[in-house]
Amino acid sequence: MPSTPHPDAKRRNPAAVLLGPLLLAALLAASWWLIETGVRVGHTVEWECWGGECSTDDWRSLLPVAGIICNVVLAIMLAGLARAFGFGLAALAGLLAALSGWSAAVTEDGLAASEVATESRIVGALAGVAAVIALLGLLAELRVTGYGARLLGAQRVPARLTDYGAAEAPIGGISAETAAASGFGTASLRFTHNGRRHSVRVRINRKWIDQPVFAVFRETRPENARVALPWIRSGTPAAETSSSTTAAASASTRTGSGSIVSELERLAALRSAGHLTQEEFDAAKRRLLGE
Repeated sequence: MPSTPHPDAKRRNPAAVLLGPLLLAALLAASWWLIETGVRVGHTVEWECWGGECSTDDWRSLLPVAGIICNVVLAIMLAGLARAFGFGLAALAGLLAALSGWSAAVTEDGLAASEVATESRIVGALAGVAAVIALLGLLAELRVTGYGARLLGAQRVPARLTDYGAAEAPIGGISAETAAASGFGTASLRFTHNGRRHSVRVRINRKWIDQPVFAVFRETRPENARVALPWIRSGTPAAETSSSTTAAASASTRTGSGSIVSELERLAALRSAGHLTQEEFDAAKRRLLGE
């Protein structure tokens, strides 16, 4: 896998980079210990019941509840980082902790296996479902980020998206109108490989326009490149790109904050400085003039 970061990616605070994994590890350890210990000692907690209600003053009865809370927070954080893969991992960890607690209670504390057989079967089945979710989520992430193709020998290089256009043809089984309304369309995927510039028209979601993206392709077929996203994605736009620059120029003119002449001069200056290719300059000029 390539270690070179995307040039447009926003630099992350080193403290946040270190704090995030530590917080995740702490939540994982806390949820595992609380759930495992709470389940293991659950049969020793004495309950007083009357009128169909039960209560206890044994603080150990709160361990599983606290563990579930930690596990839910862990699932939310991991889902934000790795979508279904992260959610599945968190759920699997919590369920395995419960199974571990029951197993320890049976093998070490003398609890009869029959007393927790039903619970163990149900939780075991749920753990299997969580494992499937995590596996499918991992496969999806490897596909979306391009790391799966990279492991199989494909190239994965930094790229950018320009010249977005709403969908004009059906995408999969979705009509063009529905796809366009949902923010799907096409854009030019621009990247450089072996000193040569390439531009490939690809299908994208509009919200990817101002995000760091990558081009994934076989070494000998850059014309068949597809777009890939970074593993850690956020709503923070990439550093200013030509697409956002030209879009801002068009918006500025439409709202009356600048004249067409001054905007054309600014675009020409950007083109002369090499910040825009000829194609990007022409496209921005057409948008500016409403052509």
